Amino acid sequence: MVYLNKGQFYPITLSGVDSSAGLTATKVKTVVMAVFDNDKSPEMQLRFWNHWHARQPTAKQRVIDIADYKEVFDGVGNIEEVAFNAISFVWNPNEEAKVFIGINSLSTDFSAQKGVKGQPLHIQIDTYDFSSGTNQLLHRAACQVKIFCDKGAERKMRDEERKRSKRRGQKDSNNKSLVSSSSSECTFFQTLEDHITQPVLFIPETHLSSIQRMAPPMDENERSSMKRSYSDRDQNSSPPTKQARKEDSQRVLLYVRTCAEEVFDALMLKAPTLLGLREAVSEKYGMQIDTIGRIYKKCKRGIFVHMDDNIIQHYTNQSAFLIEMSDVGGQFQITLVEV
Repeated sequence: MVYLNKGQFYPITLSGVDSSAGLTATKVKTVVMAVFDNDKSPEMQLRFWNHWHARQPTAKQRVIDIADYKEVFDGVGNIEEVAFNAISFVWNPNEEAKVFIGINSLSTDFSAQKGVKGQPLHIQIDTYDFSSGTNQLLHRAACQVKIFCDKGAERKMRDEERKRSKRRGQKDSNNKSLVSSSSSECTFFQTLEDHITQPVLFIPETHLSSIQRMAPPMDENERSSMKRSYSDRDQNSSPPTKQARKEDSQRVLLYVRTCAEEVFDALMLKAPTLLGLREAVSEKYGMQIDTIGRIYKKCKRGIFVHMDDNIIQHYTNQSAFLIEMSDVGGQFQITLVEV
């Protein structure tokens, strides 16, 4: 557990692995994210983020920020926002890179009840092969953090140092100084072996119609419709480039199959809405419509969002998906995995 102050920038240093690890990429894309524990469902995580976002002084407030003055950019480029809780950049793994990251949410911001224990976050770092075009996930690491306000991180560390000193019976000043110095040492991120679980990226529904961020790694169609450069963060967003044709605005056709099937089936939506999708899934798979709960879309390159009317109308027509259905609390959770 690492203690941080809200809104304060902290350095993250990245370096490549040695040649014996078999890494041949000369350029990689790294995504730095603020996420919750994987033991929390995507629905719960999104509920936490929406609770936080609704209480911010401005709708533009991001969970994670990167220091935007040039002198702190050391060996990185193409800095972009992936989501409200994720930022990406490109760097050369043969050279050391450094960025300064700040988190804008307290650990107690995710509940309206006072006195509730704060939710710890994880800073997760995913690194992809950016030079070969494969967009392969090369490495994943994470570090658990707890966010305080008003220099609370320093107070928390001092309190823990005093407790450690008391437990160990270290009362002389020399030993105290040694314990104190340990808090200033760097923290190494823990390598994660799980490369399958997709992180939950938070994009408020009110922003989905105009969002232009890039979720790395993405294909060119997603890139053109989602990309928003970090340097343009305060400029008005232009409409997404990928638009449904007017003559097809009331017709959405999806191609779906389960993992056990080899052939896709056509899924025609009577209306380009979330309700239309529920009705089509209900009819196709013989499910009661009221038993269908949340519906998610997982893009080819990892972005994971709630389906809504805007996404269905503008970003799904004639797309192909693997459909996954799971029982969550007595309802079917539907995930459409783009292929």
